[in-house]
Amino acid sequence: MVRESPFVIVAAIALILVAAVILGVICLRRRSEARQRLSARVAELQALSDAVSAIAAASLDEDELCRLVYERAAQVVDASNFQLGLFDGSRYVIKLRYSRGVEQPGAQFDLSEAGGIVGWLRDHGQPLIVHDFRTEMDRLPAKPRYISADPPRSAVFVPMVTRDAVIGALAIQSERPNAYTDAHLRMLSIIANQAAAAIQNARALQRERTRARQMELVSEVARSTAAVFDLQSLLPRLIQSIQSAFGYSFVGIFLVDELGQIVCSAASRPDVVGRRRRMGEGLIGACIAEGREIITDETSCDGRFMFAPEMPVARSEAVLPLKIGERVIGALDLQSDRPCAFSRDEAHYLEVLSQQVAVAVEDARLYEQSVERQQLEQELSFAREIQTSFLPKRRPQVEGWGVAGKWRAARQVGGDFYDFIALPDARWGIVIADVADKGVPAALFMALSRTLMRAAAFSGRAPGEALARTNELIQADSASDLFVTMIYAIWNPRAGSVVFANAGHNPPLLCRADGEVNVLRSRGIALGVVDRLSPEPVFLELQAGDVLLLYTDGMTDAINASGEEFGMSRLQAALAQSRHLDAGGIADALMQAVDEFIGDEATFDDQTLVVLKREA
Repeated sequence: MVRESPFVIVAAIALILVAAVILGVICLRRRSEARQRLSARVAELQALSDAVSAIAAASLDEDELCRLVYERAAQVVDASNFQLGLFDGSRYVIKLRYSRGVEQPGAQFDLSEAGGIVGWLRDHGQPLIVHDFRTEMDRLPAKPRYISADPPRSAVFVPMVTRDAVIGALAIQSERPNAYTDAHLRMLSIIANQAAAAIQNARALQRERTRARQMELVSEVARSTAAVFDLQSLLPRLIQSIQSAFGYSFVGIFLVDELGQIVCSAASRPDVVGRRRRMGEGLIGACIAEGREIITDETSCDGRFMFAPEMPVARSEAVLPLKIGERVIGALDLQSDRPCAFSRDEAHYLEVLSQQVAVAVEDARLYEQSVERQQLEQELSFAREIQTSFLPKRRPQVEGWGVAGKWRAARQVGGDFYDFIALPDARWGIVIADVADKGVPAALFMALSRTLMRAAAFSGRAPGEALARTNELIQADSASDLFVTMIYAIWNPRAGSVVFANAGHNPPLLCRADGEVNVLRSRGIALGVVDRLSPEPVFLELQAGDVLLLYTDGMTDAINASGEEFGMSRLQAALAQSRHLDAGGIADALMQAVDEFIGDEATFDDQTLVVLKREA
């Protein structure tokens, strides 16, 4: 056996100890590096967690939130070259951009054609990591759109996805190849998704705030005009309130007049007030004709826009119908010097604003009509008082005779009248007449006819002659096409006789004491129709109990709910049944008979009668 020398043994032990030390150092170093990597990973995850929490908890507007996303992303990844952009239709709006740590101005691009990598992200909603543009260019799903003398070598692109919508993109880039790993992509994706949700929430909150502000402004417009009922004062006040609240470059209220034309009734530019448009002409005419809102984002692209060189520049326009129920009374025209100033999100408040304007205008119109009606009612009431004053203040009081008259206008004033005229030799003239019209024109013509008839009667003319003279005076003084039917009778109580002439009026009824009723027909033409006339006179002798009835066609033409006329036969029957009453009782009974017949139906013609009864 060969025995090792002590030196060799010592050397071997020394080598073993050195190896053990070296191995221990290596293990310690690797453990330290692993611990450092673990600490770094924990710190990275903590920073990511903090970033996500900060973004989720932020209650900022969209621009402030975008900046917070950048700041938090910079704590997790190298954001020296950073980009955050949001999609707006076919546009990509860069909200925040950094190059080599320096903030750059924002920009926007149209993605409607080749959208590059950002367009691919929007369409597919998938992240993309590029390790080296130079070697991977042919394998990329889309080509970068930028042109630069110093393009990046590597990049990470992640979509900002909320629910099923891609609302934007995040990107980090580096001048070095292979600067990013899948870990970078995962962390940036987490931040992007949280940022997308936060931005959507911020947008929703901003929309609610904007809507609340808009509705408050609409309420302010309503409050500022609530107590104004004069249309001429209301319209400028509405324009001023809308202009102050919303700041549009032009505000106009266009109303449809009684001729169906569209008139600019009020505007923020006084020089356009009064201008007219035809139905269907331009955006305003189309809005009113179609009864729906019209919003154009760019007026230069809408052929219906009517350019006026003196008007302020209008890049976008909203025209809203003013509707009461389904009836379109006009339009509210709003113009802005900015394109796309009226978003679809504003449709609700614009509709409410137009409703407020429509209600205010309609209320003012109704108020004015109410005032006009009140004034007309007052005038008609005064006219009725005047017309009533034309009727006899008292009826003739003759022993052995009874006389009564009744007058009831279908409107506040009418064209019927009766009159008692005291004549020489204890005689009386009796007149009943009916103007062929109703309301104020008939009342005026009645007043003229009464005056002229009285003038002719006072001269002592016979009934036919008096009517002929009255006709001559009417033809000479009246320029209207109205005419009047009339009976003029001269009653001689001493002789117990009546002589009358009829100018186109309803034939009188003579009821004898035994109940026999005779219709007293005679020839005659209404006054005001021909130049000359000669009515046929009729002579009567009244015995005790006989009743002479003069009346207008409002009595016989009265109609009930079934469309039946009261008629001559019912009037004769009512006269016969009431002949035993005094003159006033007979008049009341005849009026009551007509009222009972028509029931609740409104009368459409004046009702007038005169009753003459010989009592002894």
